Amino acid sequence: MSEARILLVEDSLGIARALSRALMLSPGGTYRVTTCTSGEEALERLQADPYDLLITDLRLPGMDGLNLLAWARQNHPETRSVLITAYGSPQVEERARRLVNAYLPKPFRLHDLIQIVHSILEAPAAPPPSLLEYETLPTEGSVIAMPERESITHLMVLATDFDGTLALNGHVTSETWEMLRQAKTAGLSVILVTGRTLESFITEGPFNELCEAVVAENGAIVYFPRRDIVTFPFGRLTPAVLQRLDGLGIPLERGMAIVATAVPHDEAILEVLREVGGGATVEYNRGAVMVLPLGATKGTGLAYALHELGYSSHNVVACGDAENDRSLFEVAEYAAAVANAPPGIKALADVVLPFANGEGVRSLIADLLSGGVPAYRSRPHRQLTVGRDVNGEPIHIDPFALLDSNLGVFGASSSGKSWLAGLVAEELLKQGYQICVIDPEGDYRSLGTGPHTLLLGGTPAPLTAVADVINFLENGAVSIVLDLSMLTIADHHGYILDLLRGLQALRKRRGRPHWFLLDEAQYYLTPEDHALTEALLDMSRTGGLGIVSYRPSQLASAFLESINQWLLTRLGLPEDIQTVQAFINKCNDCSELVNELPELPLGQAYLCLGDVTQWLPPPEGIVRFQVGVRTVPHIRHLHKYLRAPLPAPKRFYFHDEGGLYLGRAAANLWEFRQALNDVPLNALQFHLIRGDYEHWIRDVLRDEELSRRLRKLGSRNLYGEELRRALVETVANRYEELERLG
Repeated sequence: MSEARILLVEDSLGIARALSRALMLSPGGTYRVTTCTSGEEALERLQADPYDLLITDLRLPGMDGLNLLAWARQNHPETRSVLITAYGSPQVEERARRLVNAYLPKPFRLHDLIQIVHSILEAPAAPPPSLLEYETLPTEGSVIAMPERESITHLMVLATDFDGTLALNGHVTSETWEMLRQAKTAGLSVILVTGRTLESFITEGPFNELCEAVVAENGAIVYFPRRDIVTFPFGRLTPAVLQRLDGLGIPLERGMAIVATAVPHDEAILEVLREVGGGATVEYNRGAVMVLPLGATKGTGLAYALHELGYSSHNVVACGDAENDRSLFEVAEYAAAVANAPPGIKALADVVLPFANGEGVRSLIADLLSGGVPAYRSRPHRQLTVGRDVNGEPIHIDPFALLDSNLGVFGASSSGKSWLAGLVAEELLKQGYQICVIDPEGDYRSLGTGPHTLLLGGTPAPLTAVADVINFLENGAVSIVLDLSMLTIADHHGYILDLLRGLQALRKRRGRPHWFLLDEAQYYLTPEDHALTEALLDMSRTGGLGIVSYRPSQLASAFLESINQWLLTRLGLPEDIQTVQAFINKCNDCSELVNELPELPLGQAYLCLGDVTQWLPPPEGIVRFQVGVRTVPHIRHLHKYLRAPLPAPKRFYFHDEGGLYLGRAAANLWEFRQALNDVPLNALQFHLIRGDYEHWIRDVLRDEELSRRLRKLGSRNLYGEELRRALVETVANRYEELERLG
């Protein structure tokens, strides 16, 4: 069949997205997948339009899967069907097989589902199975109330081009206007981004009603309809340039900030700019040529509008069709090219929509309103690298898998779990995501040393008011690390509850912060603390939540069920391992993980993707990896080795060039620094040549930066007191850096 239409009904949005992406990008089939989260919603869709295949879970909110299948079989007997369930039984399977073409118990491999779908849709149509009667079937003509849906995707701004994207030959259809109204009603903010002059189209449709901003003249001007003001973020063309262009005698269109013409008149314009020494840029769009103020592009104009409106570029899905949409795609978190775009623009996009012009935009909005986006291919440079596998290949986490789902980081005390969580946070910060870290024990203070990150707390002074924290996040566009180590756990429960409520409200308004990390979650996610648990469960429904704990068995099971992916370091207690095992069975076979968790070496971890999928390794399942290097060191570990003594086997022992122990050892970095002043020069030279310093610093103290600096000293051919001075200065400088971080 040409393009099979599949309706997928799954109340876990993470699983639904994973299955949808796998089906739409599977080789050998062309499928358009629509997802919904309840039987009632599926019934609404089936009443409006039949599908080629219905795939449904058994347990759903309201109407269950069997009743939905029975209704579909009675009203659309041509629709084929598959039932998937983790709660199968012989009785359920017996009933299901009378209604469906295939029955698939969880856990299953994506490959198995894809094969089943292929075989069902490629087979000739067969008479439907016999129908069972169910008392709960809706009667004909009954009205099903559409449930109030909340999109879990972090993409809440739609930035769309006009000509060739929203409009065809300058005309926007009534269907497209209606879909834009639905987007606005559902909470999506619409920004129009066009190369046109403002006056050439603004009166031809309800742009003022539907758009939060209009970026016109290829980014040179930005119009805000609510305030009815036009801004010029990059100024205007200089009078000298305008005067010379007017004197060329070529056809010109003047905008508020730009001048436009067409090929081949660009040669004359480029000659003028060479003569006057620049002062403008030239942008091409098919045959059009635009002369712009320096710095003006669609992307920079959009970035200005987002800043003024309080949004982040990480909240933007952009849609375009032409050459001047390149910068728009680069700024956006997710770029979609309509089907009529040229090959070069399609290659830049994260997804190519199946339809052209306004129909493509409508299909994109429909996906966004259903709580997801069309399956996309990740941009490699935007992936988060958390380590390397046994073959040395990088292990990535797709940012969407963090921002639109939930992460659990679990491991025993001193197993490296907080180090690993801090690494994920650093990777997000490097790419400009806004995060908020609640740090009960001061383990993440070092994150506060980075740019655009604010460290609050950790001193005897009163804690920053919740309203101020929210204000920093909303208006300062900074990330927050909240150190609560000076307070008792009991003292900050109420504070955290208020903060969670404020964060949830901010997310609904602005889609920020993009990610929220809660360390020592066992203090808060207890079965007894209903208020905090409910607040965190509420946040988990929109994704973007990470929790860290050394006792997963003490967490409320309702929250553990909301976790979509897992990072696991060493776990020793049987009850904790059993808890993890119970919730990650959907990651396929986890027997190896369960057996190895108690003895997992420091610096190694497991990634279990659960019900999310991604395009760079690992694409699915469970993988063991070596944890990557942190940009800044983990604060608890710093205190361990700055002054606190290490166990005897881990200390540094100084020997002379003949290998004779000198009776001098360093139990921490402070003692190592002092010893460098006194140890004989031949011993200093001996250890430097052998690489002993860098290995001890890297493998025991786990400070990659200091190890790197000492390795550089070894290649400088230093001798005598010059070597001693260089060693002492290098270690002393690093010590002082780390002390300031603490």
